[in-house]
Amino acid sequence: MGKTVFAICSLLTAILLSACVSDPHRGKETGWDSLYTAGHIQQITFVRPDEALALLDTAEDRRLLSPFDINDLRCFVYHNGLSHYKTALFYARKAYALPESRKDPERFLSLVFTMAEDCHNNGDYAGSVKYCAEGMKLIQETGDKTYEANLHVMWGMNLMEMEQYDEAFRHMNLAIGILDEEVRKHPCYKTWDDLFYALGMKVSLLWDKDRYAEALAMRPLIAKALRGLEASEDTPEGIFDMRRAETDVVYCCIAYTIGNKAEGDSLYRRVEQNAYSSTSDGEYIRIPCLILAKRFDEALYYIGREKQILKETTDTVNWDYINPHLQTELEAYQGKGDWKAASRVQETMLALIDSLRKKERKEDALELAEIYKTDEQAYRIERQAASIQKRNMYIVCFIVILVVACLYIRHILKSNRTIRLKNDTMARTIDELMAYKDELFIRQEENIRLREELQRLDNAPDNPEPETAGAEEEADDVPSLPELTERDRALYDRVSYEIMSRRLYLCPGFNKKELLKEIHVPANKFAVLFKVFAGCSFSQYIQNCRLDYAVRLMREHPQWTLDAIAKEAQMSKGAFNIQFHKRYGMKPSEFRSRELSLDEEK
Repeated sequence: MGKTVFAICSLLTAILLSACVSDPHRGKETGWDSLYTAGHIQQITFVRPDEALALLDTAEDRRLLSPFDINDLRCFVYHNGLSHYKTALFYARKAYALPESRKDPERFLSLVFTMAEDCHNNGDYAGSVKYCAEGMKLIQETGDKTYEANLHVMWGMNLMEMEQYDEAFRHMNLAIGILDEEVRKHPCYKTWDDLFYALGMKVSLLWDKDRYAEALAMRPLIAKALRGLEASEDTPEGIFDMRRAETDVVYCCIAYTIGNKAEGDSLYRRVEQNAYSSTSDGEYIRIPCLILAKRFDEALYYIGREKQILKETTDTVNWDYINPHLQTELEAYQGKGDWKAASRVQETMLALIDSLRKKERKEDALELAEIYKTDEQAYRIERQAASIQKRNMYIVCFIVILVVACLYIRHILKSNRTIRLKNDTMARTIDELMAYKDELFIRQEENIRLREELQRLDNAPDNPEPETAGAEEEADDVPSLPELTERDRALYDRVSYEIMSRRLYLCPGFNKKELLKEIHVPANKFAVLFKVFAGCSFSQYIQNCRLDYAVRLMREHPQWTLDAIAKEAQMSKGAFNIQFHKRYGMKPSEFRSRELSLDEEK
């Protein structure tokens, strides 16, 4: 009995879904008389889907339609004409990714709804919910209440598969509420039929979950929708009879299922009296009622008629033929107790299932090949464009890097040239300074000798007051500079000569106090002499002497290291570098490099 209920639900769902196969937003283009328009291709999709695909291939080669139209229509053909939902979803996603898809909000909403349907049919219920949510956001822009209701129905169907039943029925109720408001505002065939579809889907889901009382409670609402269809002037002929027959079949099956045989027989008599149930398309809806009423021979009679029609008009190697057609036949034979016939039907079902699986694998391969063939050219063009763009980007980056590198090299060369010129100038200055000092030392030595001779001749030696014994060292820096005489100049020359000639600046323990002991210089004049005649303090004078000595060492011993020269000049490495740069404006290493380059040139 459970299989019977499942077969009936499948049948009812297929019938109810037929109410929503049309797409109101895809056929707006003009030019229906042309072969290569969206309108004509949609028109032949349901009857000649292969021809529709061939027209799309030609339209793509001739660029008669935009890439969005091509992908959108291919999705439409595979979805509605061939029921290949995987391929339909593939092309729908290609159309969805194009910026052109957002230009027409209504058409984009139609595409999103189709993607939600395809995901549902492929078993990707979470993906379908995602597109339903996106469709709800688009509804705020378009205001299309029909799509809003259909999205709620689709959302509810997904949640049913995800076993979130309360939330699923909440979405169904939202859809029914929206459509109920629409029929009040715009009562016509379309609004009443949409409401009937939503109500029918809810009843089907309630029945599938054995919630019969809730399904029966919805009977007045469905009756109201039927009255609206009957009263609408634009309702197509035969639609009202079909919808009433569908309703009576559903509630007849529910009555038999819950054991209310009298109500079930009454409803079945209404089905028999309905004109639609006597047509070739409508006879089949009797079968679920007959199986549940245990009238198996009558059921098998109508099953046989339906199978004969299907064999004459379509390919019976499909899932719909297996369930519900063969499934209901199997249940009828099982109900009769004809196990031999039931076994034969079951073998047929297994053989068809095996054939279908092989066919599906083959079709999947063919679909992949077709997709590859269709997209090969577009992919090649896209790859070439990407390659050109990448190459251009590399060229631009290379040019930018080259320009920056050239500017940087130019800056480095200019800086090096400036530094080299500066170093050459400073080196020449140092050379001139050293030559001047050598000459000055010679003149000092000669002046001292001449003064000593004059003093001997005049017998008037200089007797400076011995104030140095026990005198404390005064600071090199004095606040004021008194006027000095030639005698003071001669005194400074004598002190400077003694320091230079005896290289006192290289003595580790040398200081001013020891110098004052040897040369009688008034303590209050000592610092002033160096400030006036040397232009610096005594300690700085000693440092300058050491630096001059280091310069001579670098010239005389180019193989010595700078550390060795600093140590020989009685200076630390850090003090040597700092004082040298401060005095000469260049580093010791730069001076040495310049001296070595000059030696190589010579």
